[in-house]
Amino acid sequence: RNTGTFDKAVVSTQSTGEGGSDKDTVLMVSAEGDGKAKDVAIVIFQRSKLFPDTISSIPNPADMKALSAAGKVEEKDRPRIVNSLVVEVSAVEDIDKPYSLGLYMKTLANVGSRNESIKTFSDGTKKQLRNRCHSFNTTTEKWKEDCETMYDENAGESGVLCLCKHNTSFAVLMSPYEIDPGFIESQTLMTTILLSLAMICLLLTLVFLLPAAPLRKQRSTKINICFSFSLLLASFLFLLQNSLVKSDDSGPIKLGSPGCIAYAAIQHYLWLVVFLWMVVEGVLMYLSLVQVFGSHISKYMLKFNLLCWGAPILFPIIGYFAFTKTVTVGDHSVVKSDFISENMCFLKPGGLPFWIFFFTPLVIALLVNVVFFVLVLNVIKDSKSVQVSEKALLLRQIKAAVGVMVLLGTGWLFGVLMVIPEPNTQITLQYIFILLNSSQGICVFLFYVVLNEQVTNHWLTTFGFKAKVGNSSSNSAATSGAATKGTNVKSNAAKPKTENVYENTAAVTDHTYDTAFPAKSEEHGNI
Repeated sequence: RNTGTFDKAVVSTQSTGEGGSDKDTVLMVSAEGDGKAKDVAIVIFQRSKLFPDTISSIPNPADMKALSAAGKVEEKDRPRIVNSLVVEVSAVEDIDKPYSLGLYMKTLANVGSRNESIKTFSDGTKKQLRNRCHSFNTTTEKWKEDCETMYDENAGESGVLCLCKHNTSFAVLMSPYEIDPGFIESQTLMTTILLSLAMICLLLTLVFLLPAAPLRKQRSTKINICFSFSLLLASFLFLLQNSLVKSDDSGPIKLGSPGCIAYAAIQHYLWLVVFLWMVVEGVLMYLSLVQVFGSHISKYMLKFNLLCWGAPILFPIIGYFAFTKTVTVGDHSVVKSDFISENMCFLKPGGLPFWIFFFTPLVIALLVNVVFFVLVLNVIKDSKSVQVSEKALLLRQIKAAVGVMVLLGTGWLFGVLMVIPEPNTQITLQYIFILLNSSQGICVFLFYVVLNEQVTNHWLTTFGFKAKVGNSSSNSAATSGAATKGTNVKSNAAKPKTENVYENTAAVTDHTYDTAFPAKSEEHGNI
């Protein structure tokens, strides 16, 4: 038993002196209370047989992997073995006051690298052999995982840091943990197929919109191009991650490396850009379909681009540096980050940066878009036309409603709901989320190109499959921007009434939603 006031206590297998190696150190303890070193008592148990609730044998990773079984195992039934010295630490005085306890514990057996510690079962599930810090509850006589564990999974021989907040006996326990319930591979395949198709569709969207000069001058087309481009970049990086980053850390980009951190920050930034362009889409729809009068915005593209590409830059930077710190116990240091995930180069799900810098912007974007969605749906609901049958009108309304839902990214609502802890519900929501958001690029192509009469008419006319029409409802939005106010009023008075009633005679507009959505009713008074 060692007692006294100290900054750290070190237990080594031999006396190393000034030139000793850290590999000889098996235990280091530091304790602080109110920012000052605290008096503690330390008892070291060389045999773990005094403590029940574990396998009483010499720790052997190969044997432990062999003992692990497929499927989910209850905590009480999980095989585990003490893989370090057992040390009891208690405060000598002020025992009721909280204090921070840091322990560096050398493991008795090395579980190997991340790849070596993973076992794959015939049903597709995977379990990983991990070291976890536990404390012993003398009342229940059970080990409890209530300390924070920090160690490099690819350098297990370097030891484990345990950060605790109370007195008792502590040890590092080795046990298999489920890391893949058997759905990850199928979800990855589903994501790869849909994202690949979506990226092709987004490329086709840009191919059809960028060369079309008459359409490219219109406000909505410019924003559609920016939204498609940002979504294409974000989708490409997310898909590329499957090749660059591997769960067993065998890919070119190593988990937790500076390259992985940079990759996660870029992905975080691009998805925030996509969220902002979704909001801009909603604003434009509202201005074009609901508030026609006064919808002109000077230098709108410059303002929109500065907002969407500039505003998210600081979010990943602040998220990483504000929530990353170096934890040191004695001479051993480990970088602790709540920003990046342990098994992929993306934000750590459930971490504080995820909630503040990803989840919150997403929810705000969704709420704003839902408001615009309801307003636009009211316009669609009230639309009436004597020139189309009731069935055709209903089909147009359904097409428009689905288009608005996809364009505004309401599929991300299922991403928000995935925080529900119930496993079966969570898995179902994961598949719905993958289906909706991975196919978003496909829907963008359908509504921006295939179902957009202006785009189809332009290319059919360009390739000679359709005769050029001088003043049809399909190109009235394109010609209205070049006409003067007097000309617009005159032409509207001369030509018969058509479905395109979005043409604003009081201000210059250049939207294209008139061909993708049904006409407004006269009761809205924006003719």
